[in-house]
Amino acid sequence: DLQARRRLGLTATLVREDGRESDVFSLIGPKRFDAPWKEIEAQGYIAPADCVEVRVNLTDSERLAYATAEAEEKYRFCATTATKRKVTEALVRKHQGEQTLVIGQYIDQLDELGEHLDAPVIKGETSNAQREKLFGAFRNGEISVLVVSKVANFSIDLP
Repeated sequence: DLQARRRLGLTATLVREDGRESDVFSLIGPKRFDAPWKEIEAQGYIAPADCVEVRVNLTDSERLAYATAEAEEKYRFCATTATKRKVTEALVRKHQGEQTLVIGQYIDQLDELGEHLDAPVIKGETSNAQREKLFGAFRNGEISVLVVSKVANFSIDLP
């Protein structure tokens, strides 16, 4: 129970692990201001980002499985196909030696990627001490690839 005369919520990314972002508005009221990330980037508050769309062609068997999947299963299916994993691995290899952050939603997929990429995985069950250790190693260049779930959306300052 959050009782107060006034409430203020500030966030760079309104994402919750449990998917209940709308609950925030019932606690603090509607959003009053939204700054476009490109403007914030131009002002130097966040690191520059290049966004590139990479289209992944499914195999015949993956296309068939997608076509016959239930509507609620289709998003997860496309997000976790073996073809997409292979493309992700190829992109990481292409950028070998560069700081590479692999972000995903499905824990089983992230664990699999971590194994294939020989990279540590940070997820909800990772202790805060272990998270900080891995984030520090990533910042310092001791590890160049880090696989993370949505927990990395929360106040993490990474290169």
